[in-house]
Amino acid sequence: MTIQINDINKFYGSNQVLHDVSFSCDAGDTLVLLGPSGAGKSSLLRVLNLLEMPDSGTLTIADKSFNFSDDISEKQGMALRKKVGMVFQQYNLWPHMSVLDNLIEAPVKVAGMQKEQAKQEAMQILTKLQLADKADAWSLQLSGGQQQRVAIARALMMKPEVLLFDEPTAALDPEITSQVVNIIKDLSKTGITQIIVTHEVDFAKKVASHLLYLEKGHVVEYGDHSHFTQPQSQAFADYLKH
Repeated sequence: MTIQINDINKFYGSNQVLHDVSFSCDAGDTLVLLGPSGAGKSSLLRVLNLLEMPDSGTLTIADKSFNFSDDISEKQGMALRKKVGMVFQQYNLWPHMSVLDNLIEAPVKVAGMQKEQAKQEAMQILTKLQLADKADAWSLQLSGGQQQRVAIARALMMKPEVLLFDEPTAALDPEITSQVVNIIKDLSKTGITQIIVTHEVDFAKKVASHLLYLEKGHVVEYGDHSHFTQPQSQAFADYLKH
């Protein structure tokens, strides 16, 4: 198991956004998190790299275990985020840096990689993602699809065991979405475990090995890709018709 999550509960004040959420993932799985707005998908995603701290439950991810009844330090969170990468919906690229500098910043400053080695590895990843010609460009000069691929490249520079995506195809046109589909499929072949929040069912069907469907912070349906054609709950069957 790359990921094992048990009985996660999360409150914002008196509002409970996650209710006893449990699931597991094997290495190389691609799990999509589906559900209506406010279902708790993004909160759950952020729990997986400790950007959100639940109020109770346990998490094992990338060979690290956490019991949320105990205090978790920021140092532990930073150590985990070296192994669990995240591609944010807003991409969060540094506008004052070139594409290449965006990629090498964390490996050099956080992981202590030599700058020349980081540049070599960055160019290999950019070439793989068909972005080598953009290495010296500023992030603001890129299209949305190019920025998305740079954000993925930047996450890959830290050699994560797990990669988290928050709405990776939001605001992308169909052609760019199909590029993202291919990237995610290629990454799954390398053994990286991927967790993807999305509201686009067609996209989810193309990339998912497994799905988790949430409503109001509760797990309603969880299983492999066959659940898209054979839903086990009326709620998920209704969701698929939208």
